[in-house]
Amino acid sequence: MRLAGGLRIAALAGVVLALSVAVAAASDHSGTVVAVDRSGGTLVIGEIGPWQVEGGKTRVTQRTIVIAPSTRFVAVTRSREAGPSGWVGELVEVPLDPWAVKQGDFVTVRATKEDTGLRAEKVTVTPGHE
Repeated sequence: MRLAGGLRIAALAGVVLALSVAVAAASDHSGTVVAVDRSGGTLVIGEIGPWQVEGGKTRVTQRTIVIAPSTRFVAVTRSREAGPSGWVGELVEVPLDPWAVKQGDFVTVRATKEDTGLRAEKVTVTPGHE
């Protein structure tokens, strides 16, 4: 009986560990869109962070992110009517046409690291994208 209880605890611990690793694999990257390559299926963003200065200038890290068919595109906008929490003017996500993202937009990309680089799960365009 003790062995079965111990096995259950070990199995539960294994599941929790596996889930935490899966969640930790995704990361957010925010920056200005430097390039959009629709035919190559990539976005390049200029990300500042961690803060680094070289030669008196802030260093911008360019990140190339692969866009998958499953990547969701959304824009953050202010609601004109009461939003999900009941407030008029709250920030809400609205679906965005894939590849409506353009150079100069500020985005946050939720991405997972794969052998081939970063793969976007979700691209969020902030206000001012229009």
